[in-house]
Formats: sequence, structure tokens, C-alpha cells
Amino acid sequence: MAVVSTYQIEVSDMMCNGCEDTIQDELRRANGVNRVSANFIEGTVEIEGSDHVDREKLVGIVNELGFSAE
Repeated sequence: MAVVSTYQIEVSDMMCNGCEDTIQDELRRANGVNRVSANFIEGTVEIEGSDHVDREKLVGIVNELGFSAE
């Protein structure tokens, strides 16, 4: 049975729903990711996926989109 883990990424410069959609769409494509929920008001992205998901890789994906993630 696969273990499901939850990861949170802080994104300081999401400004709108469009930013949320861009981040969510890209992260959903990452291997092992099951669910993504971005919230520009709180500046957070919550990701649910298998325990082998590399959080740093997800942060890198968000940064490559032009956002400041950590």
C-alpha cells in the first residue's frame, strides 16, 4: 500500500486566481502528485502525493514558473 504524504510550499508572490491555476496545473503534472491546492491569499500551496515525491523538485518547478517559492 502506498503512503500518502502532504507537502506545503510557501509562495510569497502569488497575486491572483490565475497564479493559483498556473501553479496547480504545472504541479499536477509532477510524478506522484495526486492533489494540489494553491491559495494566493495565504501564499501557500498544499500538495498531496506519494511519499517518494521530492519536495525540493516541486519548489524548483514553482520557481521555474517565475514565482518565489520555498
